[in-house]
Amino acid sequence: MIRIFKHYIPFGLFSVGLLEIGLFFSAVPLARYINKDDSNVNIELFYTEFVFTLVVILSMAGAGLYSRHLRENFNGVIFRVILVLTVVFFVMSFLFYLHPALFTARTSFVYALMIIGAVLIITRTILFLMVDQEYFKKNILIYGAGIKASHMNDLRRKADTRNIKIIGFLPIEGEDIIIDKKQLIDFSNSLLHFVSTNNIHEIIVAIDDRRKNFPVDDVLECKIQGVEIIDISTFFERQTGRIKLQALHPSNLIFSDGFIQGEIDLFLKRVFDILTSLLLLLITWPVMLFTALAIMIESKFSGTIFYKQIRVGLYNKNFEVLKFRSMSMDAEKNGAQFAQEVDPRVTQVGDFIRKFRIDELPQLFNVLKGDMSFVGPRPERPEFVKDLSESIKYYEIRHYIKPGITGWAQICYPYGATEEDTRNKLEYDLYYMKNYSIFLDIMILLQTMQVVVWRQGSR
Repeated sequence: MIRIFKHYIPFGLFSVGLLEIGLFFSAVPLARYINKDDSNVNIELFYTEFVFTLVVILSMAGAGLYSRHLRENFNGVIFRVILVLTVVFFVMSFLFYLHPALFTARTSFVYALMIIGAVLIITRTILFLMVDQEYFKKNILIYGAGIKASHMNDLRRKADTRNIKIIGFLPIEGEDIIIDKKQLIDFSNSLLHFVSTNNIHEIIVAIDDRRKNFPVDDVLECKIQGVEIIDISTFFERQTGRIKLQALHPSNLIFSDGFIQGEIDLFLKRVFDILTSLLLLLITWPVMLFTALAIMIESKFSGTIFYKQIRVGLYNKNFEVLKFRSMSMDAEKNGAQFAQEVDPRVTQVGDFIRKFRIDELPQLFNVLKGDMSFVGPRPERPEFVKDLSESIKYYEIRHYIKPGITGWAQICYPYGATEEDTRNKLEYDLYYMKNYSIFLDIMILLQTMQVVVWRQGSR
């Protein structure tokens, strides 16, 4: 893993991404060089390269090819590559028509697409071969065998353990052992000797109570010799993109280098919100117009088009969120309730617009008004916030930033309708708050395209 603007990115994915961007940028001039008839035509080459590369990258983001949690097999990835090439073909053809200065010969354009296809197949093959190779994995030792150490068994997703190999668990004197005895490490020499002989790259400190019997001298000796030492909370943050509540101690929040948003950060985020919202309104207004018309027709012109609902915003202040109505007019005659996977209250039009997140487009006006940000924790209803704040530790922290239309939790975790789902999503919200940057907002915006295109998590 490498850390860019406080956000963890798998090294393999980052390296392949950089390589691909460079090759994408070279595709157009290389295609024109191959096509001798086009090599002497005077076009704004850099401009064309930039637009072409941008369209390819956005298409790949929409197809999920830059997601660290992509679960497709190789055949599934090839299908997404074909989809990317198809989208690039139509988008660039449309841009050529709108802006002739971008135009390059049709043969060169086809060559460029063929180059892009070859590049993606090669780079994705390399990535598939790299990620599961033992050579690229870090050998890690877990110091502790109690409750905190047992949370390592929660790493169920292949993406979370792809770059590590757990050598074993080292119990500490006086700690209740929960880990299976087969996973325990027992050695007679010093810790440094064991680390050296077993090529340990990293020690994860997962001791339940560090005030008792913490082997300061042994751990410090390993640290001085170049072995990386991190606590289990930081480990989970790096591997999973979430801050695990069960492994979290208040000191992890107080003494961390995150949870800081200065005046410049707030200003840039507001500019990002306004520009992004205006751009999306410019692009999606026809969709919004047709959606409004469809809702009116379905309700026989008797119901409302928009649905206003009280949500909890920044500093626990309530505001009205604006959405397209996707349920029947009497949907909440029995009071507030979570949406279900198969919800009889949802209309036919509502079912469609929910799947593609069209019902949330009016929230762009909430962003422009300043009640919401484009990226942030999902705003929840006051009725639910009261109960969740009492039952889930640290839940109130999420109200120290503006809620968002999309967010890290929304793209990393499916729609949740239980308290356990809310607890899991809070872990992603805390990660976002701790590691906030405009870079992370842009990453979330790009990955939201994948969620919309592949209809993940909608309900």
